[in-house]
Amino acid sequence: MVATLRQLRPPRAIRWVMRWRWISFLFLAVAIGLSFYFWPWGLLGSCILLIGAIWSFKVARHRNRIVGKGSEGEALVAKILDNLTMDARVIHSIQFESGHKMREIDHCLITHQAIFCIETKYLRGKIIGLPDDREWTLHKRARKTRSRYKRGFYNPLKQVATQIYHLRSYLESHLTPRWAQECSQIWIQGIVVFAHPQGDASSVTSAEHGVVTLDHLPKYLENYHPPTRAHRLSYGLRREIARLLTNETS
Repeated sequence: MVATLRQLRPPRAIRWVMRWRWISFLFLAVAIGLSFYFWPWGLLGSCILLIGAIWSFKVARHRNRIVGKGSEGEALVAKILDNLTMDARVIHSIQFESGHKMREIDHCLITHQAIFCIETKYLRGKIIGLPDDREWTLHKRARKTRSRYKRGFYNPLKQVATQIYHLRSYLESHLTPRWAQECSQIWIQGIVVFAHPQGDASSVTSAEHGVVTLDHLPKYLENYHPPTRAHRLSYGLRREIARLLTNETS
């Protein structure tokens, strides 16, 4: 196993946390300026901007809490992948541009059988959903009030399917013709990993669809067999894909 941990641009969610923080600081600075230079006529505008600063700061704090939980789940999955005994290369926090947008993949495992595109979910509570549903439902209990509630989230199987589409498109368009031809015949398997120790994903886990818990991830990878029509990845193709996804030079 060869692990590739690299410093990339911060994930999009973290960038949005920083943007909301800057927005709150901007509102606060303008509010202070209005009250100082246009006192007392600017008092009303200052109050409105102050309310905006408080609101944007709360948004930043909420988003930062969500990002922190997601990062913890990704770290748990990364530890599992880095300690596998398989002949494979794992790359974490992949970012590439496809379809005029920045795409992000939590983990990518490159083996001689297939490429695994891994999406990590760190959700506490019981997850309910069907493979074809647009949204799945998270049932949980509030920590403070202990009241039960539920919320929907986008079906991670559809999310990882979109990632696979753009990953294949990116690889085939950026590899040299020789490797792009071989890449078009390989198999890319999506995996959704529910990593929270207090999460219950028993109703959605399925080896057929690639939905597993953290504990079952190693066994799933070791026992995985791609479709018979899929071509094996040569050493050269694996090297070129890893080089492209990590922006390494020859």
